[in-house]
Amino acid sequence: MSATPARVPRQQRSQASFERMIAAAEQLLRERGNDDFTLQEVGKLGKVSIGSIYCRFDSKDELIRAVQARVLEAVNREQLRVIAEAEEKAGNLRELVMLMVEGIANTLRHHAELMRPMMLRSTNDPLVAAAGKASYAELADRARSAMLGYRHEIRQPDPEQAVRSAYRIVYAAIARYLGFGSAMSAAWEGNWEILKRDLGKMCAAFLLSTE
Repeated sequence: MSATPARVPRQQRSQASFERMIAAAEQLLRERGNDDFTLQEVGKLGKVSIGSIYCRFDSKDELIRAVQARVLEAVNREQLRVIAEAEEKAGNLRELVMLMVEGIANTLRHHAELMRPMMLRSTNDPLVAAAGKASYAELADRARSAMLGYRHEIRQPDPEQAVRSAYRIVYAAIARYLGFGSAMSAAWEGNWEILKRDLGKMCAAFLLSTE
């Protein structure tokens, strides 16, 4: 995540202070929708001194990357869980796709308030961008593997390419709805439940079609 990782405290009191720093930065990211805040604001909100912050982080950049690491860890953990649950419940490819799209979409929406400012920051912060790409790649690989578990049902001539395209399109549509990496004026268009249902149907129809 960072060339100079945050110095995670060991003592209980110090750990509590560290957690308040992270929580304060998260709250400011949610409220502002971007990283336009100062470490002084983090300190005031988290009831920690600037000196304490600099004992843990060399800069605001490093603090934000620490927040991103936590967010991505939570997103990946939840996404992997919903994919595994979809595999367990599904009896065929169509059921798997519908369940996965539903679970993935809901997870991304749950974390959207923090993921959105990270997406914006990634355009100017290569470390944030790299971490985001690595997270996406891990989840995309897992989702594709799940779909290829029903390779015998996929009627596209190149199943590997087909599942890559399916996941990419699903993710892009959800990301646009949630305003990831775009102006908020382009987000929240249409009905969320209809979007999830239609994305699942279109993805399944594509994989099950020979055309």
